[in-house]
Amino acid sequence: MVKMLAAIVTPYGPDGRVDLDAFGTHLDWLVEAGLDGVFVAGTTGEGVLLEHDEVAALVERAAGRTRVIAQIGRPSTRGTTELARRALAAGADGVAAYVPWFYPVTQVQVRRHFLALLEAAGGAPAFLYNIPPRTVNDLDPALAGELATAGFAGMKDSTGDFARHEAYLDAVGDGFEMYTGSEPLVLRSVRAGATGTINGLANCVPELFVQLREALAAGDEGTAGRLQDEITVLKEQTKAEESTVAAIKRRVRERLAKRGVDYPAAPRAPFT
Repeated sequence: MVKMLAAIVTPYGPDGRVDLDAFGTHLDWLVEAGLDGVFVAGTTGEGVLLEHDEVAALVERAAGRTRVIAQIGRPSTRGTTELARRALAAGADGVAAYVPWFYPVTQVQVRRHFLALLEAAGGAPAFLYNIPPRTVNDLDPALAGELATAGFAGMKDSTGDFARHEAYLDAVGDGFEMYTGSEPLVLRSVRAGATGTINGLANCVPELFVQLREALAAGDEGTAGRLQDEITVLKEQTKAEESTVAAIKRRVRERLAKRGVDYPAAPRAPFT
């Protein structure tokens, strides 16, 4: 079955600290809307700006309410494995990590990094996450296939390159959860054999992704195409704004305001 998850945003109070109550309110709305889970502390969640304690607190708040995959990737293997253990202890159903970022690394080093994460996960589902525009480094499809064989449960592909996405699908084989992080590619990705999507727009229009999932289950290609077009237009609108993260958070604020909730939409400094 197709799965739709939100790469959930992280709200901050006036003091700059994570606002767990606002996070919980937003989470409740996403669960109510029918999404299949949340991806905590990812790119849209400003994960690289969060301290380990904050990631653990967010995971703990979400655990038990829906499926929780925690993004725990740090530039160092040590930091990544330590945060993976913290997130799982806090109740995460699985952990995901960026390809090591900032310093250039070889594919041999990437392999060692991810195998260390797999060991740290201790049998819990572990996911690869590739977003080369943000990480400097990339993940070869051949290595993704090797890591799938080693025991990784899935991957979030945010390359935005459909040919690369197909190469990953060919490399990893059946039973591997492949997600696209690129909203305009959701329908093409699922038709090509992917599990679904983990993306930022699901934060503010969860109903569109739930409806898309239902249309696909019903074999309603016309409705699925219309919903994909609507999602693609909205993505272009958010990309045209100064910050995609800020654009999505503003839309979350607008949607929750209609439910009587004052959601804090400012990103974390220095991006406020």
